Amino acid sequence: IVSMTRQVSDLLGVFLLAREAGLMTHTEKGLICPLEVVPLFETIDDLHRAPGILDQFLQHPIVQRRQSSEQQVMLGYSDSNKDCGILAAAWALHEGQRNLSEVARRHEIKLRYFHGRGGTISRGAGPTHWFMASLPHGSLSGGFRMTEQGETIAQKYANLANATYHLELLLAGTAITTAVHSRPEGRKDPAGEFLPDLSKASQEAYQELLRSEGFIDFYRQVTPIDALENSCIGSRPTRRTGKKGHSIADLRAIPWVFSWTQARFYLPGWFGVGTALESLRLQQPDRFARMKQEFRESSFLGYTLTNVETNLASANIDVMTQYSSLVEDEVLRDRFMKIIVAEFNRTRELLTELYDGDMLKRRPRMAKTLEIREAPLRVLHQQQVALLREWRQQLRSGGESEAEALLPRMLLSINAIAAGLRTTG
Repeated sequence: IVSMTRQVSDLLGVFLLAREAGLMTHTEKGLICPLEVVPLFETIDDLHRAPGILDQFLQHPIVQRRQSSEQQVMLGYSDSNKDCGILAAAWALHEGQRNLSEVARRHEIKLRYFHGRGGTISRGAGPTHWFMASLPHGSLSGGFRMTEQGETIAQKYANLANATYHLELLLAGTAITTAVHSRPEGRKDPAGEFLPDLSKASQEAYQELLRSEGFIDFYRQVTPIDALENSCIGSRPTRRTGKKGHSIADLRAIPWVFSWTQARFYLPGWFGVGTALESLRLQQPDRFARMKQEFRESSFLGYTLTNVETNLASANIDVMTQYSSLVEDEVLRDRFMKIIVAEFNRTRELLTELYDGDMLKRRPRMAKTLEIREAPLRVLHQQQVALLREWRQQLRSGGESEAEALLPRMLLSINAIAAGLRTTG
């Protein structure tokens, strides 16, 4: 698997290394590589380039000489979301699969997707059978592969009954979706009419926030990202290059999502959606009215907006405000909190309008689950905010030994909140 595939030479380089290592097989037709080379498209730009890269790759003689008529492609659900927000990332992945499948059909090969989904909605998670139903028509043909990460492994497979249930969902979902995809596509998915404009507006709003002057300082103070960077949890460092600095581009998607989740913002899972929907409603009211009538007919739109709604329900403005007290610059704090709270309310109101009712009334089981968790979580959040304030103060004043002594309690609070929310990054 070639991580961060950005051009066809990234894939062809594997064949060069295999030749130098003596792994190639000599045949009458030429060299054959026994290794399966799998591109992994992760960022939003890579997803847009993916069909062209795959087309060039499949045209290369060394690829055409292989004995297999199947090509595997891995898709990353984390970095694309971190790049441009949940709506634009979901649409880029959806259209990327549609276009990649078309390339495979032209080359008369079978394409099998490997879905690199994380454990949170902001990293591609969601009910697996709904996820399969939302895939573009023709992209699933009997073989399904995906990652299960972090706490989701224990949640789904820690005991036999749970494991059996989830494996049955996988099997049934794959069988049903394959059967549907094997038939000619019926009515065209209405998502194709609305999502190009919605995803663009959503991405612009999300990226405008991230590029705003002072946003990185706000982010590093309003979330426990600095504590996460000092932890030894996870299989990989928080930054890709290991360089010191506060660049969001270098930060991995897991701590990015984890830190916003801990502070109950859940920001990567909804920010920008409200602006996109409001733009459609104000500028093209007829299309917005049509979307309101038709979006339930789109499994992709229904799945994506349900996930956005779930993140909104899990976020909490009161808790956000507690964490915002950690931002020392009052002007900076007020400016970004005003933007975030306004977008939160905008998104919630527009989704309520689309669905003709508040989510917590339509989904009473989820409402009850959130209600049960909220009281103990509030105590944990208060403790974490106090610990973060004291820990940072010790670091600023040179009390490194005192700060080091506080770190275990800080990490315990992170673990406790993650357990209460049943999610990390």
